[in-house]
Amino acid sequence: MIKKTTLSRSSICATLHSQQSGCYTGCTRRFSEGNKETMFGSGTKLTFRDYVQGTWGTFATPAGRVDYIMTKARLGEETDDPERQLTKSLAPVREVMEAGDLDFNQLLQRDLDDHRVAVKLIPYLLDLKPTGPAFLPPIVAVLLPFRNKRPSHFEPLGQPHVVTDDEAQWQQEQAGTGFQIQRLVGANGQLHPASVGKLWWNKTETQLVVLDGQHRAMALLAIERTMTKSWQNSGGARFRSFYENQVLQALDDFGDVDLSRIEVPVTVCWFPDQTGENARPHEAARKLFVDVNKEARPPSESRIILLSDAELSNVLTRRVLSELRNDTSDSLLPIYAVEYDNPEVNSTRPARWSVLTNIHLLKFAVDRCVFGPPKYLRNVAQKIGGRLSQTELDTFMQEQLDLDSLLPDQIEEGGVSYQRDKIGNTAFPLGWMDLISDRFAATWGKAILTLLSRTAPYAAHATALTQLKDDWHIDDTGLTLAHDALFSGVGVFWTLRDSYEHYLDGKNDEKSAGRKTTKSDVIRAWEALKGREANFETYRAQAYLDSGRSGALKQSKAAYAVFNTHACQLGMMMTLGSLWELRKDQPGGADIKDLPQFAGALVKAWNAYFALEAGKAKDRRLSFNKNEIAHPLNQIANMDTPQAVYFRYFWLQVLDTPQAWTHISTWFTDRTAFDDKLGTARGLYLSLCQDQQLKALKTNRPGTGETKLREEAEKAARNALGRALKEWFYGSDEPYTNWLAQFDQHGVPAQEPQDGQAESEGGALGTEEALDEPVTSVNDLLSE
Repeated sequence: MIKKTTLSRSSICATLHSQQSGCYTGCTRRFSEGNKETMFGSGTKLTFRDYVQGTWGTFATPAGRVDYIMTKARLGEETDDPERQLTKSLAPVREVMEAGDLDFNQLLQRDLDDHRVAVKLIPYLLDLKPTGPAFLPPIVAVLLPFRNKRPSHFEPLGQPHVVTDDEAQWQQEQAGTGFQIQRLVGANGQLHPASVGKLWWNKTETQLVVLDGQHRAMALLAIERTMTKSWQNSGGARFRSFYENQVLQALDDFGDVDLSRIEVPVTVCWFPDQTGENARPHEAARKLFVDVNKEARPPSESRIILLSDAELSNVLTRRVLSELRNDTSDSLLPIYAVEYDNPEVNSTRPARWSVLTNIHLLKFAVDRCVFGPPKYLRNVAQKIGGRLSQTELDTFMQEQLDLDSLLPDQIEEGGVSYQRDKIGNTAFPLGWMDLISDRFAATWGKAILTLLSRTAPYAAHATALTQLKDDWHIDDTGLTLAHDALFSGVGVFWTLRDSYEHYLDGKNDEKSAGRKTTKSDVIRAWEALKGREANFETYRAQAYLDSGRSGALKQSKAAYAVFNTHACQLGMMMTLGSLWELRKDQPGGADIKDLPQFAGALVKAWNAYFALEAGKAKDRRLSFNKNEIAHPLNQIANMDTPQAVYFRYFWLQVLDTPQAWTHISTWFTDRTAFDDKLGTARGLYLSLCQDQQLKALKTNRPGTGETKLREEAEKAARNALGRALKEWFYGSDEPYTNWLAQFDQHGVPAQEPQDGQAESEGGALGTEEALDEPVTSVNDLLSE
């Protein structure tokens, strides 16, 4: 006997029930078989415990063929029906995988904004209006293979064959013990036009990973875990503090909520062509994520670099991060010293006080050192700006990675033919990507990390950060969250920040209303973070300046306000690139395998300068400071990324000291070329200083003629630079005076024309602008 119930697919149900074959569209009708009652989807032989049922379909994407089933997840009373169980399966990526153990090429999602879920999505779901429950677009989840929380592979998908199950005929395919698909077959032996299907999987080796809508999924899951008191036994126990009170408060605010009315549509996808040992389902999932989000609210720039395989530069940047994460020698900076999880869409500057750099700087380093263009490295008078030629960038990359010695002349892959001399940032064979990435990691990647890990100021920063981590005693939930915010890289920092801002807003509102605000573990965690910042600053001053006293602390902060900018760090990377170009013209040329050793020589040279005994002279560790010193070399008004060309001069200037030069002299048997580069870079910097002085004088003395102001600006800039070079580098006026005479005779070499009028060739790495902020006074330029 068939029991009637309300159906969302009434026409299909009626058709299927009239055939006495049972309904397979998601309804809950039961069928009697004598004394045995079976529910649709349970089957008589249960090989897989977890399943979904609904309407199946297929579509093509850049990730390849994707099959899917449209179904729903819901809340309500605890039952075994697939819609209730699906809610529990929609765990976020951070619970499916241990992010700290993963290679960066295995990341699949952006970090969760727990604050947004807790204060916006959960109330939206629970506030059931008289017009009906909240509506949310479908969650997109993909079935992927995992073993012990590590990406693995599915067994090959078997051939389709017809089976009988639940009194109906199904076309069935099975990938070993990973997953199984069944599609309803009609009376004519063909797939039924209702497109009804079931997807089964085995949780021990298969997981549902949310690709789109993980915030919606987390809202459902938070309500589910709070109502069933299952937080502690879940993979998300450490995030309980973000949600439990918010859910209970929302339920109290909205009264008696009928949770069974809360349903969210879900599209469960899988990749039928990505089974077998050589398949790459996780790579396909990353491509699908990028494709799904392309027209939606864009992911942050950080997340695009982490997830997109569309550009070789992204792949190489991720490899740098993976080298840090997989380092077991403790010779590289720790991964938590790099900010790679910033959720802001257009953020390119580190926001966390604990980090020394971020993923954007690593991408800049890859772009400039590997892709160039060569004019940025060979001509140190060339400013950054203008449209870049993609063909020129790709050709330079082929040279920098020596692809001639790595790849065959022609590669056939997936029906596409790749000519080696045409391989570039957006056109490269995925099957050879690991080989290219390995070449990069062993050469440029290792060189870049050597500079960031071992150069004195950065080594000191990393030492202080590790000391902070080692001294951190976790004895309550707040401190655990604060620790995760700095050292786990799962987006906790941003959630704490947003939650604290929300707390302050609410505190002001409640103060006006005469109510008292209580602090949650989340708020205490953020306050603990702020307290640890002062500890870190002291550790860092001790590591870099050998003192944590007040004066040294101020000087250390001023030093790192410069060292930790993109401009300073990219200037260091461009120094590496420019000197490698110089090395190519030295006797014996340049062998790419020597790059890490060359980078090590540069580090020794710079560190020898920073380690010079101060005595009555300047403390060379402060030579890049703008503040807390007298007669600074650094007069750059703003330190945006394009100013890296001026910082390249600073790093070159350090090498022009006897203590530093001895470490790189064997790499440059003909020093003349180096001296020419240094003089050219200095001339470019002097021109900047003169221009900035002129802007300041124009602002302060608007009625004075420009000729007179230009003369004063030139004199002031030259005197300031000469004094700085004498104080910090030479000890006398003679080297600068001799150079200045040559500069007056020859000036700054001409820059290559910018390609602003040229058409882009297939899309460049980016159009770059060199912007100067207005200068309002001479004091903006010179600080005592």
